[in-house]
Amino acid sequence: MAEVKEYLNYIDGKWVRSKSGRTFENRNPAKWDEVVGIFQKSSKEDVEAAIEAAKKAFPKWKRIPAPKRGEILRRATEIIMERKEELARLMTREMGKNLKETRGDVQEAIDTGFYAFGEGRRLFSWNTPSELPDTFALTFR
Repeated sequence: MAEVKEYLNYIDGKWVRSKSGRTFENRNPAKWDEVVGIFQKSSKEDVEAAIEAAKKAFPKWKRIPAPKRGEILRRATEIIMERKEELARLMTREMGKNLKETRGDVQEAIDTGFYAFGEGRRLFSWNTPSELPDTFALTFR
């Protein structure tokens, strides 16, 4: 029998166990004796720690130009593409969906990732009416 992997929470740049120390087994609904993985039973304190870490990271993240953030999303999406079949098979074991459906779920994540990546290159602005004739005001960030 293969060793069952324990998955940790990713908070503030580190893989950590739940503050409660509690875990749960995720089982394959089609083969109940098969444990897919052991997961952290996250608590309110874990969620609060993750929120605080996100708040702390946000000022630095928002200073990164949108196209650069988009490149990070693009790379993450490429990793999902490279692992598409593996992810679909894991999802099938975890949820009991058929493989065709989980392949579609992974493809949807890929499509969403590429859409989000493209948005980093789109520079939005607003045209607003001007009080002067033959003039328009343009607002951008």
